[in-house]
Amino acid sequence: MKKIENIKEVHNQLYDALCYLDDFCKKNKIKYFLANGTLLGAAKYGDFIPWDDDVDVLIHRNDYDRLMKLVSINNDKYKLFCVEQVPQWRMPYAKLSCEETVVKEGEYDFGAPCGLSVDIFPIDNWSSCSFIAKMQSLKSELLKRQLVCSIGGDFFTNKTGLKRFILKLIWRKGKNIGYEKLQTALLKKANKTNCESKYVGCRVWTCHSTGEVVSGDG
Repeated sequence: MKKIENIKEVHNQLYDALCYLDDFCKKNKIKYFLANGTLLGAAKYGDFIPWDDDVDVLIHRNDYDRLMKLVSINNDKYKLFCVEQVPQWRMPYAKLSCEETVVKEGEYDFGAPCGLSVDIFPIDNWSSCSFIAKMQSLKSELLKRQLVCSIGGDFFTNKTGLKRFILKLIWRKGKNIGYEKLQTALLKKANKTNCESKYVGCRVWTCHSTGEVVSGDG
């Protein structure tokens, strides 16, 4: 397995993985949406953001749960990493990994080695009350940060003063709690509010804090 140093080759591998997911989702009538930097790149460049090294997609919870159970998505080239199929997986979302590649994650341990991948995030409902929904998103953000700390290495930050103190507290608490409890807490909170609501977002991995609370109309 050779080292990939050309970002264009990275993008080619990711594009192939996305095409594979697209074809699989179409065959199984699963709707997905481009998200985060992948959506920005498609809208702004008609391509990847030049420095991006992964793909982000969103799938509504019902379809997401169905996809997680479809072992037929796995073959010699692609493998789905999720708690439903890989018990040691430490993330509350899934990755469709290109098994012909390996990504060195530094000090982070996802529980299983992954290659270049499509990150697959579930869309869940927040509370129907805007204020409560934003409070829920802040709680999810804190749990996510603690989970990141729990699977990472030693504490390090360039922040100083109060910000450094707060980040150190989050890091220490994440280490003390452990990824199992944090992962379970995020998954439970997501599954708890799948009632009707006008607010949706990714509850298990908030990328935008309160900005993750968006209208689900249309």
